[in-house]
Amino acid sequence: MNRILKLVKMKGNPQNIKTGFVRLLTELKTMNTNKAIKGLSVGIKYLFYRFLALLQYINNLKHRNFKIGAAILILLFAVSWFTEPMPESNEPLIFDKNGKFVAAPPAPPSLTFPLGTDLGARSMVNLVLVGVKYTLGAVIGITFVRIFAGILLALLTTLWYPGLKRYFSAFFWPFRYIPPLLAGIILIIPVAAMPLGISAKVILEYQILVLMMIGLPGVYYFILDMMGEIEKQPYVLSSTLMGASKFHTLVRHVWPNIKPHLLLLFTQQILSVLQLLTFLGIFSLYLGGPHPTALTNEPRLIYRTISNELAGMAGQNFWLIRRAPWMFYSPVLIIAFIAITVNWMKKGIEDHIAGIVPATQRAGSTAVDVVKSDDIGLSKTFVLVGVPEKPEEECGEQKYISDVIREKLRNARSYLNRYKVYRITDKVVGKAAGYVIEYPKPVFTTLLTASLVLWAGLFSYAELVGNEKAKKEESSVGVSAEPEKAKDLFSYSYTNKEHEPVNYKAELTYLDGNATLNGNLHVSTTNTTGADQGKIYFHLYPNQFKEPIDGPEWEFIRGPSPTPGWIDIEEIKVNDQKADYSIDGTILEIKMVNWADKATAELDIQFNFQLPVNYSNASYDYAAVWLGNFLPTQAVYDKNGWNLDPYSPIGTPFYSETANYDVTINAAAKFEILSNAEEAKAKIENAGDNQQYHVNVDNVRDFSVVLLDKQYYQIERFMTQNDTLVNVWYRPSIDKQQTANRNAMGAGQSIDFFEEFYDSLLPYKELDIIRTGESNPQMAYQGMIFSPGYNFSDNSFTSLSMTDGVVRQWLSGLVGSNGYKEPWVNETLASYSMKSYMGARGYLASSSAEEQIKQQEEIARIQKEGQYISSPLNDFKNLNDYAVMMGIQGYNMYAELDYLVKAGKVDKALKQYVNEYTNKNASGHDVITHFEKAGHPQAKGYFDSWLKPEGREY
Repeated sequence: MNRILKLVKMKGNPQNIKTGFVRLLTELKTMNTNKAIKGLSVGIKYLFYRFLALLQYINNLKHRNFKIGAAILILLFAVSWFTEPMPESNEPLIFDKNGKFVAAPPAPPSLTFPLGTDLGARSMVNLVLVGVKYTLGAVIGITFVRIFAGILLALLTTLWYPGLKRYFSAFFWPFRYIPPLLAGIILIIPVAAMPLGISAKVILEYQILVLMMIGLPGVYYFILDMMGEIEKQPYVLSSTLMGASKFHTLVRHVWPNIKPHLLLLFTQQILSVLQLLTFLGIFSLYLGGPHPTALTNEPRLIYRTISNELAGMAGQNFWLIRRAPWMFYSPVLIIAFIAITVNWMKKGIEDHIAGIVPATQRAGSTAVDVVKSDDIGLSKTFVLVGVPEKPEEECGEQKYISDVIREKLRNARSYLNRYKVYRITDKVVGKAAGYVIEYPKPVFTTLLTASLVLWAGLFSYAELVGNEKAKKEESSVGVSAEPEKAKDLFSYSYTNKEHEPVNYKAELTYLDGNATLNGNLHVSTTNTTGADQGKIYFHLYPNQFKEPIDGPEWEFIRGPSPTPGWIDIEEIKVNDQKADYSIDGTILEIKMVNWADKATAELDIQFNFQLPVNYSNASYDYAAVWLGNFLPTQAVYDKNGWNLDPYSPIGTPFYSETANYDVTINAAAKFEILSNAEEAKAKIENAGDNQQYHVNVDNVRDFSVVLLDKQYYQIERFMTQNDTLVNVWYRPSIDKQQTANRNAMGAGQSIDFFEEFYDSLLPYKELDIIRTGESNPQMAYQGMIFSPGYNFSDNSFTSLSMTDGVVRQWLSGLVGSNGYKEPWVNETLASYSMKSYMGARGYLASSSAEEQIKQQEEIARIQKEGQYISSPLNDFKNLNDYAVMMGIQGYNMYAELDYLVKAGKVDKALKQYVNEYTNKNASGHDVITHFEKAGHPQAKGYFDSWLKPEGREY
């Protein structure tokens, strides 16, 4: 028996194996049958256990998934490499070697052809095996090029040429939003869709370049983000500040952290390229271009992939999926197998990076290894239950890594002692060490002084470079692209300081019978974007009400019986030429031809406005028509690009620049027409039952106008100290004259207060306060306030609503901001200003401790739901949450700052802010900059703690 086992286990060359089996057969003849069977069973059992041992070894391999998957792909590539392609046949029938009829091509799967044949009677098994090497070669090659180029660009733009980062980011920005397949189709179709006489080599090189460029942004941003995280680490910052070179940072810090993720990136990119090639193949965009091939002896050509790579094969056979589905599914199955294998490799790499050890490997580790990894920090008397203690004698025999390192260093020193240079260096270092030991104080004092000087020098240099970079970034004007991500909320100012007022000239006719406004609008605008523009955008805010709007947040504006309203554009001309345009919701996009930087364009927009019935800024009822934010208004262009934010039922979503208006309105003579221009300058011509109203107003953010039925309205007046006339128009049949008078007086007194508070005179000689619908949200325009009917009731606090409208003559009117993205900029200052007025007038009463606790609980609840002072309008769930954060928390932010800095520095900063940004737009960056200049150098950190969600606890 032992002899048989010995013969079974023989190893060596094929000749020895043959001799062994001959001897085995001889032995089997000499023994009886039972012994032979028993010996053979023992041999089979031994081989089976060896096979299980081999499987166990493979299962416990480190990086098992990657190694096995790579082995499978290499084996598949090798098989493909040595597979010879079959010749194509034009014969209409297929016969085997014996001349027996098999099938007509394309033949379905059978024992002879496991995956069937193609139209040329070639076995699909042979075809897919031949095509594997081209697919794997193309996928891996493109992946290597992507990763190499992405790493190289990321390293160059991060470590050596950071100034180039913005240009690469701007160049790659479109590819973050354009699907890779769409980009590939657009770029490859002109070259590889049809035979154009271009060689297959040139087409292939072009396709590889395109596929590399499509995926390069993803690799670039992956490496860039990873390097950004690495550079934020304290040890990297310390190394940089201590003078480490870029190369040292790369070799010692960046590369060791990136390297473990490259295999993961490699597998991800393989899957991405494989998917992209497959979909391009479906669109008949094959690697190397289409190859015309005669299908039969008849003069008819079909276009195929020139290399028979799998993706192209699947694409060229996709159209035969009904007639011969095996022709399509055969390459797809191999593609799926490759994808599954690579994904399995990717999963193993992800587990290794995350530190997840497979259960099979954990089970194979010894109990002593578990104790080594888990007993850190435990006392010596603590014993893990079920884990055997290590015998003491083994501890004595154990050889630690430090011993091995020490021995290696001794050997290295013995070797280096052969050289004189080393002996001299060693002697000098020894003497220096002895001097340090003998005189430690002067040595360490000198070293500490030098370190501090170097440290201070590095910080000074870093600050100087940072300031210069910030100045350059602030002085530059971005083109229509996504801005770089700010390091925090206030790193960049998006204020457009290149603005030139747009000139609007409108000819409007109001038809009372059907509540329609017909208009011709001439717009003269200058391109101040800093780049040539192919488009210009306008806001059509009334289009928000073209369809019924549901939702509790719109209930306040919708009203009890709403009817739709919209703007129809009939024709648009640009420089007297008809222009193409499109409307998407409230945004009008107009195509521009050669609108160069600094050039002026003349636009003519002919439109019809059907007024809605609701509580919006442009509506009507039985007694009045009020129109605000109703004209097509050019969108603001700043460093964000074009600001195309939608209409919001919360806050003040209208973002505009100052402009000049020349408006003519034709309407029935029964109306009193008023606008936010000075009425003394208005020209009114009556012609029977009709009238024409003409007015000019400059440097306003919007034009507002009302048409009041004279039989329903009456006026109350108040003159301020600086001769600003306040006119309050109300409906005496249902409103209180005493309240209207109180509102006029309250608005006038508010103007007097805030002209001193802001150190800025109101530039309008008139302020018209118009009583509009019953429950309209109050809306303030420069020189005009739309106020709802409930502000003319017996409520004793109605005059404070007028004060709020007066505040917004400065904060929203004179000083603009992006009320959609950064509502806090002016809203919190308006809250602080309003509370300051109420305190000076005796309206404020100290709230009880219980009320303050409830307020803080409400604020904590709102912030827990992801709504903060710095949130844009679309983050707020309802008007109450918005009002609490802007009105209460916004006021608290400035009130606490005023308490901390004293000496009226908050009021000083507010005055500077209003005066500097009159007739301009400001951002959060500008607000904080002014508070820093006003004497609070830590303003940025203070605002951070209030505006950022993690900055404050309650």
